[in-house]
Amino acid sequence: MDKWFQKNRKTTVNSDLIGALWLLGAIFLFQTSYSSVKYISRSLSSVQIAFLRSTLQGLILIPVMCRVGWGKMKSTHVKEYFFRLTFGTGNIILAFYAFGHMNYATANALIYTRPLFTIVLAAVLLNERAGVRRCLATIAGFAGVFVILNPDGIGLSAAELSALGSAVLLALTYIYIQKLSRTENHAAMLMWFAVVCSSYTCVPAILNWSPVSAGVAGLMVFTAATATGGQYCVIRAYQAGRATVISPLDYFQIPLSAAIGFLFFGETASWRFAVGALLIIAANLYILKEKRKD
Repeated sequence: MDKWFQKNRKTTVNSDLIGALWLLGAIFLFQTSYSSVKYISRSLSSVQIAFLRSTLQGLILIPVMCRVGWGKMKSTHVKEYFFRLTFGTGNIILAFYAFGHMNYATANALIYTRPLFTIVLAAVLLNERAGVRRCLATIAGFAGVFVILNPDGIGLSAAELSALGSAVLLALTYIYIQKLSRTENHAAMLMWFAVVCSSYTCVPAILNWSPVSAGVAGLMVFTAATATGGQYCVIRAYQAGRATVISPLDYFQIPLSAAIGFLFFGETASWRFAVGALLIIAANLYILKEKRKD
């Protein structure tokens, strides 16, 4: 029995390490994709970027689907797919707008308040009891948002509201992704998102179309490839490792985005950002710690 336990424990640790490496790969790919979006936003609208990225993602995935079989796209979970794809499309449009119109690191920090909104949504929509400790941690996390934004009498800007709206939609999206990932083929899930997101954004993108230069077109292909690679790495990460063990690594994106903002966009992080980001990260990690006890 002792030998079996030691072997099983070693297997779990190795799986968590593999999952962590996949998740680190996803983090770097996503940040590469997001920073590319910020550059592209100087010449294209967020809706046009979303349309081009999803269309290119679909083209990238065609060889993958030919290999796994197009029959994998058949599903009986129509309602779950509808909400996942609708919320997901809204999420990337709002996120792209935020990246293009505000400080890069601040946009990242606000979007990664997703777990805080998950607690609120679960309480409102699913009647889940969060408990006093999680509620206090959630309040502390939102206090971090307030510190970062420092809203004046005029209120929040459109970009700041977009970042927070993206976090809400991302929280809803993750609820349905977790449900679908139990039964659906992951390549098919990515392809469905590419198809539906392209369909949703096609008309608005055409109505607000801006000319695409060769340089921007090349950057769009790069953005779609890195985003698709990041999504694949996330899937592999949570297949290999336990979510409660590897997910804290996800918050490495906030300091990494601050470094990217400084190196590539000439942005400097204020003390308000540092304090607010620490509050958001600490609150999310505490919520995750409490979740492990469930």
